[in-house]
Amino acid sequence: MASVLGRIQNFDQSLTPSEVKIVEFLHKHPEAVVDNSINEVARLAGVSPASVSRLATTLGYRDWKEMRLNLVRDLSTPVKTVFSDIDKGDDGRAVIKKIFDCSILSLGDTFQQVNADDILRVVDALEKADRVVFFGTGRSGCFAMEEALRFAHLELSAEAYSDEYQMILQASRIARGQVAFGFSNSGRSRATVSVLEEARRRNALTVGIANYRGTPLERVSDIYFCTSFPRVGEISANLTARIALLCIMDAIFVLSTQRDGMSSRVRRADKLIDSTLRLNSKSRSD
Repeated sequence: MASVLGRIQNFDQSLTPSEVKIVEFLHKHPEAVVDNSINEVARLAGVSPASVSRLATTLGYRDWKEMRLNLVRDLSTPVKTVFSDIDKGDDGRAVIKKIFDCSILSLGDTFQQVNADDILRVVDALEKADRVVFFGTGRSGCFAMEEALRFAHLELSAEAYSDEYQMILQASRIARGQVAFGFSNSGRSRATVSVLEEARRRNALTVGIANYRGTPLERVSDIYFCTSFPRVGEISANLTARIALLCIMDAIFVLSTQRDGMSSRVRRADKLIDSTLRLNSKSRSD
């Protein structure tokens, strides 16, 4: 199960002011929950006990007791944590270490909260679909293009669109049984949310992937994956979230290639690409 603080970060953009006060208190004094009741935690955070209880349910726990038990577990488990983002004062070795540490934490926490059944649902839908469309703008649009190129190895039409006009046009062409992916770092990209909403209205399976929960993208997604990243600055967050996103898509692609002997077709395509587009390696002589 993902850590409590990891879950909190995923909901950063949708918390109420009272919930933000509780979160700030927990970040500064996570050990305070070990020996204190919900009433005492509320008093120390300057909110009502009802606000503490609502935060627990917002984060997906049954109640405050379950959230408290998980936070206590997190505190008792040694975790390598990155406390700061990459800054100008870091030397080369420090930058390298921070990048790897952030990525390791991001992958571990994302894995804990990704539902394997949801990945399998996407794979099942792709097996039956004749078309998959990837949507995203900016950097997410570049990622959409990469995924369309990769999924073109499968026996379906794989397309990607990042221009807003094209995105809207293609969303209007999506049909029942097809699959639409929407990539957005924030989960609030207006164009991506709009096209997934249209695709859903047209009975396509909509799959959203972002870095936060409780977003507009999640509301228009039949299946939603949320990546996790350490609480650091924008530089590290952007790096690690992309790696976690790639792992989710890797799992979907690899599982898709295993259906109906598709992996052998992918290998043949890769072999053809290799022989056609790449130069032969020359053996080195002594």
